Amino acid sequence: MSKFELHKLKAMAVESADLTSTARELAERDRDYYDEHQWTAEEIAALKAKKQPVITMNRIKRKVDAMVGIEQQSRVDPRAYPRNPQDEGAADAATKALVFVDDNTRFDSKKSACFENMIVEGYGGVEVGVEEKRGKFEITINRLRWEEIFFDPHSREKDFSDAQYLGVMKWMSLDAALSMYQDSYDGDDLEEVLTSDMSTSQDGTTFEDRPYESNAFRWVDKRLRRVRVAQAYYKRGGVWYLAIYTGGGEISHDVSPYVDEDGQPTCPIHLMTAYIDRENHRYGVVRSMISAQDEINKRRSKALHFFSARQTMGVKGAVDSVSGLKRELSDPNGHVEINIEQFEDSARAGIRPFDVMPTNDLGASQFSMLNEAKQEIDMIGPNASLLGQLSGDQSGRAIMAQQQAGFAELAPIYDSLRDWNLRVYRAIWERIKQYWTEERWIRVTDSQGSTDFIGLNQPTGQMQYTMTEQGPAIVPVIENAVAEMDLDIIIDDAPDHVTLQHEAFEQLTQLAQAGIQIPPEMLIENSSVRNKAELLKKMEEQRQQAMQAQQASMQMEMQKTQVEMEKTQSETEENKADAFKKFTEANRSALGY
Repeated sequence: MSKFELHKLKAMAVESADLTSTARELAERDRDYYDEHQWTAEEIAALKAKKQPVITMNRIKRKVDAMVGIEQQSRVDPRAYPRNPQDEGAADAATKALVFVDDNTRFDSKKSACFENMIVEGYGGVEVGVEEKRGKFEITINRLRWEEIFFDPHSREKDFSDAQYLGVMKWMSLDAALSMYQDSYDGDDLEEVLTSDMSTSQDGTTFEDRPYESNAFRWVDKRLRRVRVAQAYYKRGGVWYLAIYTGGGEISHDVSPYVDEDGQPTCPIHLMTAYIDRENHRYGVVRSMISAQDEINKRRSKALHFFSARQTMGVKGAVDSVSGLKRELSDPNGHVEINIEQFEDSARAGIRPFDVMPTNDLGASQFSMLNEAKQEIDMIGPNASLLGQLSGDQSGRAIMAQQQAGFAELAPIYDSLRDWNLRVYRAIWERIKQYWTEERWIRVTDSQGSTDFIGLNQPTGQMQYTMTEQGPAIVPVIENAVAEMDLDIIIDDAPDHVTLQHEAFEQLTQLAQAGIQIPPEMLIENSSVRNKAELLKKMEEQRQQAMQAQQASMQMEMQKTQVEMEKTQSETEENKADAFKKFTEANRSALGY
């Protein structure tokens, strides 16, 4: 199957930019709201002209941070389970290898950043690749900035499984691009390729360098000596290809260097989405908070303005200066002087020459609507029940029920996160199987600081007979041979909340203190101790060792008892034989023999 030409590769980037421009502009707006930029320049100017305060009560940031906090509290390590009985011993080594990569790449922090992009902009993700260091291939997890990602705009699935291409476009200095891609470029003049194209397209500013000067889609900025480089994985004929290119030509182009568990070329970019509408626009949780956030800001500003301003009415000439009157009324120590002649004339006409209009009812109405807006935004995302902020003395079961109700509307978001997390760990295992072919030791440190070393691809010094493609052969026995492991990667479900579990633990503790025999394993299982699985595993190992020691002791006692019994039986037989001998000799003596 032939590869795409350069103009088709560039068309992919332009197509993605053009067809997703509306969604990306709204995503930029959503990010601005998270970052406190919730008023337009025109709105601020209008408020200042009316001397109305610019109020920003950022409830969106608190909501997003709370959702990310829930993700951070629910982190669990991956586990490998064997598909075949012969791989059962290797499952523990594979699990530790995954944890090693997780720690080495700082995947947890990158996952939180990607999840934040998912909540705010609507999508985010990573690229799971490899990098050669000190002669060995190390697994890398590169977090992709959402504004640098481009993708097939016709994709409709949340996990992008139906996308025909995924890629990244980023600006970099010319020197950095030359240094990064010189080894992979086969031509003569890489600088010419990087700087030769000056084509532009009006597509918006999301993909542009920061700070940007215009909204033109450019491949080269010769003034600043910066270039835009695209890295695209695309599928053609069922095969994934990798193309690295710029406006002037290709830097490298070949079949994807990464393979899946079946050995087929695959795409190492893994993205996740919060929501997608019927126009294929991807968006996050923040989108549904924008209207309520606007109402909160504007009603709070309006209410404060009503309470700090005064509406007045009066007969012309009742005061010398209306503007001076307004200043005096806004001053707690203000003083207003009235033209007495206008008062007398107005009194004769039966009207009030000057009055301050009450506006407390308008301010109260604004505050009433403000509270409704707050309640509306509080119902979106994590609520008080979910965050454990309820007041009053309630049972753990009651709190748990309310938390589950609050968590229900967030379940689809966290389900997408869990699916993405699993896809990334499986991609890590695919990279491990493909690139970790040499002997190596990995170190895994648990939360208590205990260090464990696991050897991979370790020769045992033994030989075995096996069948190869060339026929029967005698090959060395390799312990924890990564390439031969057939495993399933699973992520255990983390407890969403521990309120009910904590209540059960307290009840069990009280029963134990009352003298009722409670198995230690049951207490640990219902506690909030970290690494319960490892602790229970060690307890089980100690129990097995104790049982084995007890069995060995019992066997020794049984052997000792058997020896004593055999000795007693032997002595009894000897006594019988001796008694019989004496009896025979006595009879012989009596008979005169």
